[in-house]
Amino acid sequence: MRLKDKTALITGAGRGIGAATALLFAEEGARVGILDLRPEGMDKVAATAQQKGLAIKAFRGDVTQKDQVARVLEEFIAAFGRIDILVNNAGIVIPRPFFEKTAEDWEKTLAVNVIGIFLCAQAAARYMLPQKSGKIVNISSIRGIDHCGREGVMDYSASKTAVIGLTKTMAKELAPYVNVNTVAPGHTKTEMTAPLPEEVKRNMIEGAYLKRMAEPEDIAKAILFMASNDADFITGQVLLVDGGFSLKRT
Repeated sequence: MRLKDKTALITGAGRGIGAATALLFAEEGARVGILDLRPEGMDKVAATAQQKGLAIKAFRGDVTQKDQVARVLEEFIAAFGRIDILVNNAGIVIPRPFFEKTAEDWEKTLAVNVIGIFLCAQAAARYMLPQKSGKIVNISSIRGIDHCGREGVMDYSASKTAVIGLTKTMAKELAPYVNVNTVAPGHTKTEMTAPLPEEVKRNMIEGAYLKRMAEPEDIAKAILFMASNDADFITGQVLLVDGGFSLKRT
């Protein structure tokens, strides 16, 4: 029960890493809210939680819209009384070759992957700072690490690099009361990677020294660490969970 009596809001939690994190947090004693645009995904997560004897509350909203984010935070505080943990997991990727990539692709990707994190963190921090405590965990990616950006998803790679810079700056801005850190997953078995060609997935596995893709639960455990009291003296840092993929400069 590492999060006993804590409250946590997790964005993009209707599936994948976000869903796994929500369920793990609830199992660890947190009172959990999930934020997503898709009610069907959130309903499935809430039903899974109920089967386990847990409770997860769903909040529908768009992380790129400031008024919707503010509304969700108000509803969250009304339901739980305070916010101790924010996990900024919502993200999108639009694969497209370089010469087909559009400004609209960039705008959509940056709106969700970067500006959405800022808006959610800003709204949560308004409650965290007065209570003089809080943990914000932003989700980046292996693609945001130095030499690991990938062709075809340059906007995604750039956005995930931006998340790391945003995290470090935000950690300074919200110190000393709010810890802000990043978890950067490697290739993970989610709905986002499922449609990839088998050859691409084989290359991802071969590129990792642990010779497998991550399960969503692998990433959720790293997020749990950063959100728990075990990380009380850690801020502005990147926890890379990639099975050793980043050790290869290719």
